[in-house]
Amino acid sequence: MQRIQFFLFYLGRHKVSYSIGVVFIILTNWLAVTIPEYIEKSVDILSEGAEKLSTSQVELESYLWMIFILAVAIIFARSLSRVLFFNPGRAIEFEVKNDLFQKLTYLQKDYYDQNPTGGIVSRIQNDITGVRLLSGFVMMQIFNIITALSLTPYKMWQLSPSLTLYCVAPVVVAFLIVKVGMKVVVVHSRNRQDLLQDMSSYIVSSLGGIDVIRAYQLTGWSALQFEEKNQEFLSESLKISFVRSFLIPILANLENILKILILFVGGYYVIEGTMTIGQLTAFMAYSVLLTMPLMGLGWITTIIQQSMVGVESIESILSRNEPTQNIAPIDQKTTELFEKGIVVKGLSYTYPDQSNPVLTDINFTIEPCKTIGILGPIGSGKTTLVNCLNGYLSTQKGEITLGGKDITEIPRQDLRQVVKTVSQDAFLFSDTLKNNITFGAVKDEISPEDLERSIYESALKEEIERFPKGVETMVGEKGIMLSGGQKQRISLARAMVESAPLLVLDNVLSAVDYATERFLLGQILKRDSCQSLLIVSHRVQALEKCDEILVLNEGVIVDRGTHPELISRPGLYQQTWDLQQGESHEG
Repeated sequence: MQRIQFFLFYLGRHKVSYSIGVVFIILTNWLAVTIPEYIEKSVDILSEGAEKLSTSQVELESYLWMIFILAVAIIFARSLSRVLFFNPGRAIEFEVKNDLFQKLTYLQKDYYDQNPTGGIVSRIQNDITGVRLLSGFVMMQIFNIITALSLTPYKMWQLSPSLTLYCVAPVVVAFLIVKVGMKVVVVHSRNRQDLLQDMSSYIVSSLGGIDVIRAYQLTGWSALQFEEKNQEFLSESLKISFVRSFLIPILANLENILKILILFVGGYYVIEGTMTIGQLTAFMAYSVLLTMPLMGLGWITTIIQQSMVGVESIESILSRNEPTQNIAPIDQKTTELFEKGIVVKGLSYTYPDQSNPVLTDINFTIEPCKTIGILGPIGSGKTTLVNCLNGYLSTQKGEITLGGKDITEIPRQDLRQVVKTVSQDAFLFSDTLKNNITFGAVKDEISPEDLERSIYESALKEEIERFPKGVETMVGEKGIMLSGGQKQRISLARAMVESAPLLVLDNVLSAVDYATERFLLGQILKRDSCQSLLIVSHRVQALEKCDEILVLNEGVIVDRGTHPELISRPGLYQQTWDLQQGESHEG
């Protein structure tokens, strides 16, 4: 039912086009069943001999002209009906792609943790084809079949009720065989769809880590893994093809079976004199009109079964409940949200697939124009805490408030205008340096001065000047042409090109040397591009000038204070300070 409601929602947007298309389909089928009437009259005139033909020549010519006119009218009506159905199909494909991509931008981190990128790409590129076929070709064929199977049997019944009943028997047998076959097809179609998503995920992950595969000489192993997945996909595809190769000939030869049956039974009626040669010829024409929609029924049954698997996959994404997506916009300006700072009270977080909490009873405040530091070993929950603050992870009501408002009641786009995050995993688009730095800016156009300032403050000025094309240099796929430190600094420049009330730096200085780190911290602490700072780092030196430092261990704040206070008393911070001081002296 959910899939049907999802489908009808998009069909309703194009009801005018579909309605007019239905009218032309009815007109097409009415014209098609009218032509055999004139064929019947023409054949009867011809069968009466040359003497009768000479007296009925004018009448015969009028019938032939009428057949020609009706045939031309069918071409026009059929073409227009296809346009009126196929165009909405393409439009719905366009709309679903947009809605799907927009929905994916709202989904939280936990969804992407559970669904690999390749599978999502497969849904957007492959599964959505089923939506286009259903809303275009299948919709047209459904109305075409309903109309044809209503008008054609009625005309056949008018000519000969008994001969019509003879024709029904093979049609029913063929339909039952097709129905059983389609059940087999849908099972293998679902398996093939899952295998395609799995194979797409493997391709994306393998190409993304191609350097690692080459470095460890695993190209042969990787190719073998892909071959095995491809073989499974081929096996399912062949099973579907085998069933279809059995069903399609049955439907294709149904017309010939009906013709033989009509000639055998109808010929006997002609000999008996209960049926004319013209009526038999017309009945043969109707049998062709009857088998065409039946063949279409076989095709669309296959397409429906396969496409509904894709529709189910897409609908599962679009129907995901994301309460933050439809939150009403806040009345006050986003810049005013941070006037009271961020208050974290009793924050605890457990990932959906885990039983033990990653964070437990976290309490602190980030006030305007203050710098807060967070230090902790790997796995202490630092990144999880950052992702709770910026809304990447969903928290419970009352745990985090911004400007006196609970962040669960603040639209994500407003929250992230206030809280800008630079993560340790720098991601760059396959674009120019300039577009990567200005990506995500609220302003439509970033001034050259702001761009130049952010480049200088992120210690990129000298390096960009060495590039032949400067800021117009292409960085390659995921910034492959740049070093890890350069990627991190470009991500930092992206956050600093526009000012934000709170700038969160999550281990963004891990890939730069000590001198560059000192320079970057000096520029960041000037607060030209932000009001407050949250610096997450495993280097104590990066946190020395923070107004307050939180020491996190196993998801719990085990200590807090200023740098002089923390190094003066025993604890994790002092141990880290002593260890890193010793390493710096050895270096």
